[in-house]
Amino acid sequence: MATAVIYDLLVPLRALGSIAFSPFVPGALLVGATYAPDTLRNATASVLKKLPEQLSALLLRAAPDDSSTAMTVLKVVVALGAISKANSTLSTMAHNSWRLGPAKGWDWPKEIAVVTGGASGIGKDTTLKLVALSVRVAVLDIQDLPKDMQGNANIRFYRCDVTSADAVAAVAAVAAVADAIRSDLGHPSILINNAGVAQPRPILKTDPKFLHTIFSFLPAMIEQNKGYVVTVASIASFVALATAADYSATKAGALAFHETLACELKHHYKAPNVLTTVVHPNFVRTPLIQALTARLERGSVRLLTSDEVAEVIISQVKSRRGAQVVIQSAASILAGFRAWPSWLQEFVRDIVGKGTARRR
Repeated sequence: MATAVIYDLLVPLRALGSIAFSPFVPGALLVGATYAPDTLRNATASVLKKLPEQLSALLLRAAPDDSSTAMTVLKVVVALGAISKANSTLSTMAHNSWRLGPAKGWDWPKEIAVVTGGASGIGKDTTLKLVALSVRVAVLDIQDLPKDMQGNANIRFYRCDVTSADAVAAVAAVAAVADAIRSDLGHPSILINNAGVAQPRPILKTDPKFLHTIFSFLPAMIEQNKGYVVTVASIASFVALATAADYSATKAGALAFHETLACELKHHYKAPNVLTTVVHPNFVRTPLIQALTARLERGSVRLLTSDEVAEVIISQVKSRRGAQVVIQSAASILAGFRAWPSWLQEFVRDIVGKGTARRR
C-alpha cells in the first residue's frame, strides 16, 4: 500500500511538471503577455469561469499580484523549460553516438529479429508487433509456440533454455540454435533480450546466460555496423526490492551490461550504428509474477500489460534510435534514486521493506 501511495503522488507531479516545464505552454503565455496582454487576460478569465469555483479561487490566489512579477515568473519557467528540452535532446544524442537523426539503412521486410522468451508475455507481444512490420522473427523459448503464433511464415521457433542450471549445456544449446538461425534466416539485425526467470537462488549460482545469445550475433552486427539490441530490465534496476534480491541484482546487472555494451560498440568496435536500448517497466502482468499478482493488486499497484511494454519496445526500434526508457513515465523519477541523499533512499527502502514484511 505504501508503494502505491508514493506512486500515486508521483503521477500528478510528473504530469504537472511536463506542462510547466514544457517551453511551449509557458512560452505561448509569455508571448501573449508581451504582445497581446488584453487578449491573454480575456482568454484567461474565460478559462477560469469554466473551472470549479474552488480551483479558480486557488489559482487566482496563487497568481502574482503585479504584472512585472508574473512576467518574471514566466521568463524563469520558459528558461527552465528550454533547459529541460535541451537536456532531453542531448540525452537522445548521447544514446546514439551524438547523432541527432535516426540511423540509416533499415528496411523492415529485410530485417531478422531474435526474441528470447518470445512464446509468452512481453516476448510474445513484441514478436507479433515485429511481424506486423514484416520482420522475420526467430523465437527462442523453452515453452511451446502458442497456437495463434503457429503457421506464421515470418515466425520460426527454436526450443532453447537460456536459464539451464548446466552452464556448459546452456552455451552449447545457444550456439547450436544460433547456427540454425543463421542457416535458416541469415544474420539477425535485431535482438530482444527478454527471457527471464523468477526463481530465488544465491547470487553465485545466478548465471546471466542471455549473454551467450548476444555474443553469438554481435560479430555480424559489428562487421556490418548495423544492428539493434534491446535489453528488458526493470524499475528494480534502480530500486532494490525487498524479498527479491536475486531479481533486483540481475536487473541492475542488465542495466550495467547495457551501458558497457553501448560504450564498447562505439569505442572498441567502432560500430556506432549498432543501437542499444534498455527498457525499465514497472510490474507487468505476466506468468512470471503470477504468484505475486494478488498481493500487488491488494496494495493498489497498477500492473502494466505485456502489450503496453511491447508497444514501447517496438516504437523505440522503429525510431531507429537507442535509448534508456522508463515505463511508466511517472516512475522515471526513480531512475535518479541512487543520486538521492542516503537518508531518503533508506527511508523509501524502509517503507517498501515494512510493507513486504507485513504481507508475508
